[in-house]
Amino acid sequence: MPKVKLAMTTFLRGGALAAALTALGVTTALAQPMMQGGAPAAAGGGEAAALMQRLQEKRARLDELNEQLMALQEQAIDANPDLASEREALQDYVEAGMKDAGYNVAEGRARMEELQADLEDDSLSTSEQQESRQALRAELGEMREAQQQVMAGDEFKNKRNALNEGVLAAMEEQDPEVRTLLAELQRAQAEYQLMAQQIMQQQQGGAATPPQ
Repeated sequence: MPKVKLAMTTFLRGGALAAALTALGVTTALAQPMMQGGAPAAAGGGEAAALMQRLQEKRARLDELNEQLMALQEQAIDANPDLASEREALQDYVEAGMKDAGYNVAEGRARMEELQADLEDDSLSTSEQQESRQALRAELGEMREAQQQVMAGDEFKNKRNALNEGVLAAMEEQDPEVRTLLAELQRAQAEYQLMAQQIMQQQQGGAATPPQ
């Protein structure tokens, strides 16, 4: 049975982070490559169009798997109060560590909520919204840097691994096929990234290696 890692738990509370990531075109669970123009270069012809279609299909499957696994995770934690408490304690640990590193999560969350509101304010000019977007990007950068400092430590890794093992076991009680789903998610993500790289090579005039 393959050894898998859970990478789905969100450590910062509140909806501001998810909203901010959405505003910047970033997904929270899967890295979506940024491709200029949104389509392969015309020189690729039908082969390029077919590759783009496969990329879109793979992306849809990734989203489907991620939603399914997230739902199983939440069901497992809801059914196990001890796991919910353990996750809460891990969130507290991360946020306390970030504060020690110089980043106050509560204040940063409030700033992100204000900037997100600016991005949704139609009365602001394009330049004003761009300033808010840049400020939001900078805020997210500071937040991530502080978060990564905490998450790079051995103590955090030990706590996270213990929580992940408990969550995974509880998820298997909800659905015995959860490890198969996780393995498919990891495989599909690698295939998606490979196809995205091939499309970007085509757009830049490079030769793309046919996908396996």
